[in-house]
Amino acid sequence: MEEKELIKQESPYCKGHELPSEEDPRREEDIVIAVLFSLGRAVTAREMAKALDTDADRARKVCDRVIDRYEREDGALIVRRLEGKYQICTNPKYYPELTKLVKTPQKPVLTDVVLETLAIIAYKAPVTKVMIEKIRGVKSDHAVNKLIEYGLVEETGRLDAPGRPALFAPTDEFYRRFGVSGKDELPGVDPETEDIIEEEVKEEVREAFSGGVELAPEEDKD
Repeated sequence: MEEKELIKQESPYCKGHELPSEEDPRREEDIVIAVLFSLGRAVTAREMAKALDTDADRARKVCDRVIDRYEREDGALIVRRLEGKYQICTNPKYYPELTKLVKTPQKPVLTDVVLETLAIIAYKAPVTKVMIEKIRGVKSDHAVNKLIEYGLVEETGRLDAPGRPALFAPTDEFYRRFGVSGKDELPGVDPETEDIIEEEVKEEVREAFSGGVELAPEEDKD
């Protein structure tokens, strides 16, 4: 048998042979893409590690490679990192074309009251309604419920205190719309000047959502 034929038969690249994952980075990346596409939600590194049959640290590295790969390709899809989780999304540059085919959903109304509450939750999370009301000085049930309805805020647990009040934090959808990977990437706020720049913080949120959310004035219903 010729030497070339022998090498071909023994090569792991031949049909019927599969490289171990550590020697096949492209296959690892494709597994990540398959998982993200199939689940259609944000996936943790621990979940991804199960699919890759590896540990969470290596799974994060593979996910980061996928992010870089999609950024280089600049195609129809991108992968975002959201509070330590990963989600596959449509590249925003194709939104104009998509809106021609997809019925535009009713846009949530983010009033000044709702924006203020959202800003507090974003920067202070996890936070209870009582904590929010202490900052705002008024009841905030209506605003919090609206944010939950819009999918921007969710209950993340219960405070270990009398009555076990619910704790609220921003959702992955909030971070995705805001264009950041998590709380650490939100615009910085100097504790000594929080009161002074409250309006600026609300404006940051308003501008981030102005592309996909209807903003309208509304009196405080709380």
